[in-house]
Amino acid sequence: MVGTPGQAAGEFGSRLSQGVAKDVNSGLAADVTSAHGFKEVGSLRRILIIGGVAGGASAATRARRLDEQAEITIIEKGPYVSFANCGLPYYISREIESVDELLLETPNSFYHRFGVEVLTEREVTWVDVEERVAKSVSRVTGESSRHSYDELILAPGARPIVPEIQGQDMQGVFQLRTVPDAVRLREFIESASAHHAVVLGAGFIGLEMAEVLSKRGIEVTLVDRASQILPPVDSELAQYFGDRIQSQGINVRLQDTIREISRRKVYLGSGQELAADLVVLALGVRPDVQLARDMGLTLGTTGAVWVDSGMRTSHDHIYAAGDAVEKRDLVTGQPAWWPLAGVANKEGRVAGTNAAGGAATLKGALGTAIVRVDPYNVAVTGLTERTLQARDIPYQLMYTVKGDHASYYPGAQDLFTKILFDPEQGRVLGAQIAGRTGVDKRIDVLATAISAHMTVAQLGELDLAYAPPFGSAKDSVIITGMAAENLRNGLIHGITPQELYQWLQQSVNGPILLDVRDPHEVQEIGGIGQFISIPLDNLRRNLDRVLPARDQALVVYCRSGHRSYVAARMLQQHGYPKVYNLLGGMTAWQAHFAS
Repeated sequence: MVGTPGQAAGEFGSRLSQGVAKDVNSGLAADVTSAHGFKEVGSLRRILIIGGVAGGASAATRARRLDEQAEITIIEKGPYVSFANCGLPYYISREIESVDELLLETPNSFYHRFGVEVLTEREVTWVDVEERVAKSVSRVTGESSRHSYDELILAPGARPIVPEIQGQDMQGVFQLRTVPDAVRLREFIESASAHHAVVLGAGFIGLEMAEVLSKRGIEVTLVDRASQILPPVDSELAQYFGDRIQSQGINVRLQDTIREISRRKVYLGSGQELAADLVVLALGVRPDVQLARDMGLTLGTTGAVWVDSGMRTSHDHIYAAGDAVEKRDLVTGQPAWWPLAGVANKEGRVAGTNAAGGAATLKGALGTAIVRVDPYNVAVTGLTERTLQARDIPYQLMYTVKGDHASYYPGAQDLFTKILFDPEQGRVLGAQIAGRTGVDKRIDVLATAISAHMTVAQLGELDLAYAPPFGSAKDSVIITGMAAENLRNGLIHGITPQELYQWLQQSVNGPILLDVRDPHEVQEIGGIGQFISIPLDNLRRNLDRVLPARDQALVVYCRSGHRSYVAARMLQQHGYPKVYNLLGGMTAWQAHFAS
């Protein structure tokens, strides 16, 4: 909600000056609309929040900032009401030394700073939605309590996926979802002298665990039944990233799973055995919807709790936020589900606003995410190529490979970028980036561009901060936009690695392949099939002498796609009409076909 400075200040001011009209028949304060647009019901508004951490804690603090008089209660089934669950892996690696650094708020701080009552280690077992009463049971004593409410916010989060594996209850088998999980795992590492670890699951959590265990000097093997690591990103970015983390000593076994866990060993479905002093189960999470289902709330097509843009569920006076809630994909408007802390916090803020009488909405999310396996990072935002294909949405794509800062300044590292865009208007639909440094900056720029419905042409016009240590005069985002616009408007004919591979496999009379890299690059990693090698700087004076008939199809490639673009434009203007530029060059080709 946007207003004048005076209106904004009203969020923090007392609600008493606006007055409260009491309805003596109902026993509840009647609504009074304040000058800043919030309805105020005075001291009898009771807001009950089930679940803390990101969604619930954000809802509670927002509701308090908007209604100083409300009675706000959080019921959390765990021992910690607000903790940095995304920081748990870094407690394992000792990058975060003390568990206290992970505790964002405590029951005591919630009470003294926000006037919010917090009940921990209590689980809500049922809710009467007609009478607006919830029952909770202490997980310590078994004692039960009833809690009346006027507005209810559900924020139960997600449950870890636990596979059925023989031996999964043995000592040395862990999950990482809560602070106690992290404490137990770190204590085990430091007391048991673990040397070999197997992590089941190669998603974001599994990769984070692989990194931190490796940093503790433990040999790590990632195991996943999928054909790639990181299902939320496209396969070639996953392959590019996976190749690099394996170069750091992390082993990856795909299309396999753990069949049995025994003392210091695991048995895979493929029949292989791996040494394992500890096993981490990191297969991801599912929305925790049991209570919502028992309450009769509508679930969405993703299996999470359905909410509208104001976080309202299918029942009046009941809101929901966080990992248990279905999201809305900002690009397509379709239902989606991402268990991400940033989205959960925003949802909690909206739910808290509306439970306190306000009028807030959240349009949706993009699933923007990033993961590090030091020193490499990979990030994603918006739609992937896999999703676009599944939904039959037309698209074009562009790959670029460019340094994270000026090439002449020491230490420049490649950023491998993939962008997906609408072929008609050029609107950016999704992006993925892998590299060492600067991945976070560029993915955030691209997430902003998608949210603003920007086109690839507009990316090329962005005015981004530049100095040699930080970027290039033409930043990788800008170059990606320019290259994509060149492709979209037909200045160049692009061909993807998959398209070239299929062409070479299916056609007897395939294209001529022209490699315009320097000789030392060709010697270092080879080329594609049977190719002609002419360095770009020698191409112009060798056109008629070396190249075949001009009506033959010609695919030009280099390391990144930039020099081959220059070559393709040269050839087109010298009368070669069937020239294709291999998008992303050898970098993208190897990401698709590493062998």
